[in-house]
Formats: sequence, structure tokens, C-alpha cells
Amino acid sequence: MAQSELATSTDPLERLLLFGVNSRSVAAPLCDKLFAEEPDQASLIAAVRALDCDEGLVLSTCERIEFLVVPRSGQRVAGLLLQIIAEAAHSPPAELAGQSYCHLGPDALRHLLGVASSLDSQVLGEPQVLGQVKQCYRAAVEAGIAGPFLGSAAQAAFAAAKRVRSETPVGQQASSMTLAATQVARDLFGRFDNLNFLWLGLGEMGEMLSDDFAATGITQRLLMHPSPRRAEAVARRLGCNFAPWEELGQHIADADIIVSDAGSGRFTLARDAVAAALKRRRHRPVLLIDAGVPADIEPGTGDIEDAFVYDLDDLERLANRQSGARAAASAMAWALVEDELTAFLRARAERSATPSVVILRRHFEEMRQEVITSGDLDAEAATRLLVNKLLHEPSEALRSAIATDPALAAELEELIRRLFALPQSGRGAADRE
Repeated sequence: MAQSELATSTDPLERLLLFGVNSRSVAAPLCDKLFAEEPDQASLIAAVRALDCDEGLVLSTCERIEFLVVPRSGQRVAGLLLQIIAEAAHSPPAELAGQSYCHLGPDALRHLLGVASSLDSQVLGEPQVLGQVKQCYRAAVEAGIAGPFLGSAAQAAFAAAKRVRSETPVGQQASSMTLAATQVARDLFGRFDNLNFLWLGLGEMGEMLSDDFAATGITQRLLMHPSPRRAEAVARRLGCNFAPWEELGQHIADADIIVSDAGSGRFTLARDAVAAALKRRRHRPVLLIDAGVPADIEPGTGDIEDAFVYDLDDLERLANRQSGARAAASAMAWALVEDELTAFLRARAERSATPSVVILRRHFEEMRQEVITSGDLDAEAATRLLVNKLLHEPSEALRSAIATDPALAAELEELIRRLFALPQSGRGAADRE
């Protein structure tokens, strides 16, 4: 469906448009500009309000900026939304154009359901994203930009996410990977007391690992990020320490477990830096978990003696102990998303048909009243007259279609069979009647 066609429809679903970027769709330089700090949701909401769409929703997290809007009829907004993101990145729109994505109508709704169900995340099944989507929806409601249609769309997304988490293994994917990481650490160090944990970056997987290692009894947790403001805010929320990014070399040598999930496209941990840190540690072992997408740890670092490097694929293999588990879980989850999408579309179609049913019922009731007041008829005569009245106009319309448009006549006959649950029969029998 072209955007021009979308914008002229009266149906909000057909006008629905999702436009956005995420940490995987943009190149590293733009990723740094967009996601080095938490997106300013208030300013993004204000920008959407200024567009004067019928409804709007901003999905802004540490890895995505997406707009879900219902433009007014005749309104074209994709270019304006691109401009909003470009301003947030302090980059020209042309630079961002090829790194964004746009979905229309049911495809936009499908994307929302997939995001809420954590199927569009760097880590399949990570639990934080549903809470983030709910928070973004509440912000849109409080700002007065989300109306009844996006309200129903959000409820469909929440229902899909609930089913995915309860009916598929997707919810276990991320937790089983963090469990595998803590087991690796246990095998390597034996005990967790007196270990130092260092987290580089602010991704979802890093936060999950930080929480799980804290549950093992590690109390010395340090967070580092190029943005001091973001590092301090997250550290306070999680109850851990933070340090300036410029002190990275010093703290690498102090850390026993390092999780890096910056995903900036540049190696956060260089092989030489790790080798130097191990020398200062007198070759006490260090566990390095590369949770970055793309990778954060320079290839070959794991070849250094006493450096034990695991990436997400390694943790997934340890967690699953079988091939294809992730793909199978994802396929099951997307099937449920499709079920919820189909149910949403069917319910809307049924609601849209209700006025016609009301009119039809009123029309039939008027005919019934005519029969009742037409004279002193017995039951057989009255019901025969009522049936003839009910069938007269449909029969005339069908005969006219047979004479002028046989293809339309066939469609009408099939529709009548479906509406009244009639058995299949040849036209010859109908013609004889």
C-alpha cells in the first residue's frame, strides 16, 4: 500500500504508519549519536504532537526510536518523522534515510506486537522491553496523543507478549543464557565472594547479567559508559558504582568478570589492553562476556592465557544444548503474534459490520409488522407472506446479476450460502425453483 493511498483512507488501521530506527538498522557513527544517551522522550512526544496526527505513540528506548502514528486523511508524515530523528542525531535527513524503516497498516501493527513480545530485540526474550513499551504507551496517553485506536493496538500488543512469554520458550532464552554465564563463572572461580564485576555499556543483556551476578553474592559491581550522565543514572537505579570511561584501562585490571555490551561497532576491549591487564593481575583469570552486537571484544583475545571469552552464541549453546532451539522458539512466538494479529483484525471487522446488521434487523422487523397488520392470516399464510417479502428483493437482485454479470452472480450465490449456512447445490435446482 502506498503512503498516499494510506493517508486518504477513513480507517485508522489503513492509515497506521510506523517509522523508526534501531541500534541494528543504523551504522555505528549514527548509533553513537542516537543511543549514546537515553532518547529524550518528552521532546519526541512534543514533536509528534506538533504534527497534529489523529493519534500517536513514541517507542523510545536505549536501542530504538520508533513512531506509531495515525495521520489525518491526506497527511503525509514519513518525511517529517525522518526529520525528527535526524534532528535527534544531529545529522542530515539524507544520511539517515537509508537506515530507517517504515511499515504501514497491519504490517505496522505486526511490528508493534513483535517489539512488545521481545522478538525484535538484540537478545530474544529479554524481559525489559514489555515494560518499556507499557511506559511509552502511558506517556502517550498522559500527553493526550494516544487515542482509542492506539489504545486497542497497545492492548493487542500486551496480550501477544503475555502469550509469547507463557506459551513459548522465548521467555526462557535470555534467562537461561544469564544462568549459563553465572555457571561458567562458578566453574572458573569456584566462589563469588571477593570478585569484582565490571559492566561496559548499557544494553539489556548487560543489565540482566549484572542483576544475576548480584544475586550470586557479588557486591563489587562497577558500571562504565562513555556518557557519564547515563552511567550515573543507571548505576543509581541498580545500586552499583560507576566510573569515568577514561579510567577503563585501570578498571579492566581490577575486574574478575567483565561484561561488554556497548555494541558501538568499535572494539571496546582490545586484545593488547586485555593482555596488559592480565600482566598487572599476575595472570589471575578473567572472564570476559561479549554481549555486544556487533562484537565488543577484539578477535583473538580469547587466545591469551587466562582470558576466557564467551559471546552470546557461546552462552546460547551452553543454555540450549541443542541446535535450532532459538529458531524454533522464535517461530513459535511469531506464530502466536500472527494469531493475535488475526484476532485483532477479525474483531475490528466484526465491529464494523455491526451497523449493517442493525439496519438489516430493523428492516426485517418492519416487514414482520407489515405482515402482522396486513389482515387476519393464519400461521401458514402469515409465514409464507413474510418469507416472500424477505426474499423478494434479494431474489430480484440475484436474477438481475445472473442476466448482466455472471461472475458477480456466482460471488453473490457464494455469499448467500455463507451468510445463511446453506448446503452446496447446483444452479439447476435453483433455476427450477
